[in-house]
Amino acid sequence: MDQFKDYIYNILLEPSIKSELKYFVQEFDKNPNDYDFLVDNPQNLQENYKEAYVGLSQRYVKAQQMLKNKFPGNTHLIQNQHQLYELGTFYLHWQAFLPTIQMLGTQKQVEYWQDLSFKYEIRGGYAQTEVGHGSDVQGLQTTAVFENNSFIINTPTASSYKFWPGLLGIFATHAVVQAKTNVNGIDIGIQTFVVPIRESKTLKPLDGVDVGDIGPKLGFLRADNGYLGLKNVRVDRNNMLMRYTQVDESGKVTTSSKNAIKYGYGSMLNLRVNLVNVFSIFGLFTNNLAYYQVKPLLKTQSIENEAIMFKLLRSYVVQYSQIIANAQIKEIFIQFQNQLKANDKQVNETLQLVHLYSSQMKSISGWEAVKTSREAMQIAPFGHLNASDLIIMYADNVPFVTYEGDNNVLMQQTAQYLIKQFSKVSAGNSQFTGIASYFNKYIQESNKKSLIQNQEEILERLSYNYCKKTMENFQNNLVNGHSLQSSWNELNQCELIKASIIFGYTNIYKQMGAQIKSSGYNLELLKIHKLFGLFIMLENRTTIVSFGIADFSQVELLAEIDQQFSNNNKLEFLEYLSNGVGMYRQRNFININWDKLHLQARL
Repeated sequence: MDQFKDYIYNILLEPSIKSELKYFVQEFDKNPNDYDFLVDNPQNLQENYKEAYVGLSQRYVKAQQMLKNKFPGNTHLIQNQHQLYELGTFYLHWQAFLPTIQMLGTQKQVEYWQDLSFKYEIRGGYAQTEVGHGSDVQGLQTTAVFENNSFIINTPTASSYKFWPGLLGIFATHAVVQAKTNVNGIDIGIQTFVVPIRESKTLKPLDGVDVGDIGPKLGFLRADNGYLGLKNVRVDRNNMLMRYTQVDESGKVTTSSKNAIKYGYGSMLNLRVNLVNVFSIFGLFTNNLAYYQVKPLLKTQSIENEAIMFKLLRSYVVQYSQIIANAQIKEIFIQFQNQLKANDKQVNETLQLVHLYSSQMKSISGWEAVKTSREAMQIAPFGHLNASDLIIMYADNVPFVTYEGDNNVLMQQTAQYLIKQFSKVSAGNSQFTGIASYFNKYIQESNKKSLIQNQEEILERLSYNYCKKTMENFQNNLVNGHSLQSSWNELNQCELIKASIIFGYTNIYKQMGAQIKSSGYNLELLKIHKLFGLFIMLENRTTIVSFGIADFSQVELLAEIDQQFSNNNKLEFLEYLSNGVGMYRQRNFININWDKLHLQARL
């Protein structure tokens, strides 16, 4: 267990401060009662939202002081302290507001804003999403106009109001704001600004700023989601982040790269890559809550209990697979950052890889977290009681599918990529490239049956054949006179999204395999990897047979998941998997208060 637990710690913790964070992990394990102040009380949050939020913020400051005393001068540690115990209150301050400045700002700008952030003199939100525009960055309506060595920022319509950003509702003093920017009558595209919105001490909105909490919502009560409207708000010219695009006092615009706006977008992918782990960890939290509530029942063998174990096992395997695969995507993102600094010619190709992988994994991990929370309430005997905490986790997980806008929008971006790839290849003058390059292996032999033992080949063939059929249908609709809009939306949208999802699960399997290979072949990781492949194949077995990849008799052999456990039964393996995220203290999972439920006798 320790080897597996250490491995999960290693890929979740920030590499450059791993030893410092590990110290606190060990301290939490030895003396959990000493750190009670770090543990959320979701019931209090639900009943006393604003007061509880302020209380959690104060706890965060206390934790920061502990880290400073133990590791003086390690500011990077402060920025990543949330990895230890907390995924809500100041997450966006540290993982969206400040990283955006660090990636898009000049060195002078970074030093200035970073110093204020570390001292808690400012608290920042990430204000991109508008009422009328979610993930459509180029469609944003907020404007910034250069005038007298400053910028005048406006949200000119109701649909251009920033809406949903966390920390914006109550506590943020500043926000990074994306706006369509005009300098001396010339549109220079979407730029990013640091905009003061509240007085630091009184938290009163500044002149021209309409800001507040959006009100009661389903879930994630520890995050004060807000709205932001700006009317003729003037900010200094240097509040525009100018690493890639510079505007001088006269309004002269200089860009360090023709891809400056694209690289600015790349900085936003940092948040998306991190969200995959957040969603997966919340899925594991939920699974643990359900598992420890049904654990006393699972000791008795029955068909119903076997079904419960099957669902729990699938969820654990999928959540861990996403975390392990995402470690590879993080490495690619770090490669993108390094190439950016070195002006490497391959940076655009790497950026596309990060965009495609993170889009798929963010969508799939969000959907899986919601699926887990729904099943958890269904299988736990008291899953719909407040006291079980499961309905609170469900409410927390549900919004995951709409961060950055509807997940289906992100998956359609994968569909666009696949259409371009198949269009090039069908023209006869190109091969599949990038993330779809493995398709080249199957162009000439798509009807060949696979060896049932070769999971990767089966999943690759499934992905290739499903994508090929869907893209051909789409192209045929265009050839037969249907409009692009009709072909995309009415006739093929569901299939385009499904093809992208199958493509995404296959990529998770492949990236997980690459991560295991690079980190050493731990037997438990290999078992999780194999089980993940089996679950995906079982859920698509009819499609696998219909494409001639395998026949029914072969696929039926896969249904015996029990064969994968030999001397270790599923219950023992579930116990093993439930301990893999013990470092997080957001919920005290294993000490369910059955007396509080008044149901102990029934167990």
